[in-house]
Amino acid sequence: MSLLRFIILGVSLLLSLTAQAHPEWKEANCVGVVDDKGHFIFTIKFDIPSYLIGQLPKDASIKELDAMMFTPGRLGAAAEKAQAGFGAAVSVTADGKPLLLKLVSFPSADDIVRQSSRQGEADRYPVLLNAKFATDIPAGTRTIEIRFPDTMGTVFTNLRKGMDYQVVMAVSKNEPGEFVISDEPVVAEGSGWFFLALRFLRTLLGDGFGHVIPEGWDHCLFMTAMFLGAASLRQALLRSLIFTVGHSITLTIVALGVVGTVGPWIEPVIALTIGLGAVMAYRGTATNGQMLVVPAVFGLVHGLGFAAAVSDRLKDWDNGSIVRILIGFNVGVELAQMAVIFTSAGLLWIALRGGLSETKVRRSLCLSVAVVGFGVMAWRVAGIARLV
Repeated sequence: MSLLRFIILGVSLLLSLTAQAHPEWKEANCVGVVDDKGHFIFTIKFDIPSYLIGQLPKDASIKELDAMMFTPGRLGAAAEKAQAGFGAAVSVTADGKPLLLKLVSFPSADDIVRQSSRQGEADRYPVLLNAKFATDIPAGTRTIEIRFPDTMGTVFTNLRKGMDYQVVMAVSKNEPGEFVISDEPVVAEGSGWFFLALRFLRTLLGDGFGHVIPEGWDHCLFMTAMFLGAASLRQALLRSLIFTVGHSITLTIVALGVVGTVGPWIEPVIALTIGLGAVMAYRGTATNGQMLVVPAVFGLVHGLGFAAAVSDRLKDWDNGSIVRILIGFNVGVELAQMAVIFTSAGLLWIALRGGLSETKVRRSLCLSVAVVGFGVMAWRVAGIARLV
């Protein structure tokens, strides 16, 4: 099958899935402001129904959400229980000292039903609503640490202190977010330049690197396919770089609002690119020029997989903050992809040292990746069909 037919197949599936798309789930975001008197108010916007059933937005099924929403009395009881425990689920510390939080507002059952109804029957989920907290930050505080409920998953957070400080980061599940709001020097263990550099890199690159390792197993499979089809390590790294360029283009244009929100149809299309990439590597008939176009085109597709959530999280942030986040994210992605390629090269070298045929090893791995890619595509298409 020619490269053109592969591309036509991908576009055809893309168009067919678009018509069946269910509204994309959204991750939580938080915006907080510390005024010149130390009053700290922060608002968390998150998918309420999935939180009420105790699941991450991407894991909550329509059946479970409908059961909670439409079973008489269940939604009201769940919202009341969540409001009572939400204050304990969110915590804030100032330089390591816990602060007393005041829950200013939390969505009621009526708020949830009203918003869901306003969105319409086809788009009744997700229901994104706000919960607001307030507290006072002691004078001289250098670092604020915020911990969100684990069932929110990653929370993209923008914290501002007056006009002087603005910190933007992704607060991962099971980990607190640390925000430096003052340049006052603090002498403590781990405060040297080396530890500060490590902290900066973790903040800057953590979400992008984590998008591939350990979260993006499908992303890793695609990079493996690109490596297996390359004639050299240098060629594989070049393909990785081109893929990242394509990835960053779609990620940027969606985050900046140039195009609209992406639906869940993108997930099976991403799996399709894995299968196609592995088949191309197996056949080995594409020219080097074609194999540079392939990661660029597929990179555009993969960028959409993360872009939907980014566009919603960043819509209240200025363009400068968006650019900083996207640069860090894409650099993190590229470093993770390089790690996958070098690891694959090392494992291949070990296999060849054992006397195995390089051609047989490469072709066997390509077939394995192709089977997984097409299998995951079918599974994801079936999942979308169940939601329609």
